[in-house]
Amino acid sequence: MIWKKSIYDSLISCATLCNEFATECSNSDGIEDCYRSIFLSLDCSDMCRNLAMLYVRGSENARLLAQACIEVCEKCAQEVIQLDSDRAKQIYAMCQQTICSCVSIMEMGSQTEIDTKNPAVTPASLFYGIDLRETLHN
Repeated sequence: MIWKKSIYDSLISCATLCNEFATECSNSDGIEDCYRSIFLSLDCSDMCRNLAMLYVRGSENARLLAQACIEVCEKCAQEVIQLDSDRAKQIYAMCQQTICSCVSIMEMGSQTEIDTKNPAVTPASLFYGIDLRETLHN
């Protein structure tokens, strides 16, 4: 699996946005109408954050979680778009982008070429998939 910062950024952005959305909905007056959106947004946030951690470690289990993340992101996107607000449209778009990132993770996992000269693509490395020239900023 070749690590790509854009995939990591997409996952973390979706996690952050969905978490913020759930918090905003929880503090709104019409919270009763938003329960399902809140729970699905929190689920989406947790799944994306956990997948980002597996992905950045180069875990062989990232593909498994990517499949589940696709399903949760789809549910979240379909639920929030019904709220018909600008924020809901933003969440919907972010979830769609994250689904594409998850598909990329699943496709990367099927590539089995190993470049032993580059430690960033050596499975035995703790940071398998991370090019040491890239820096993560959280």
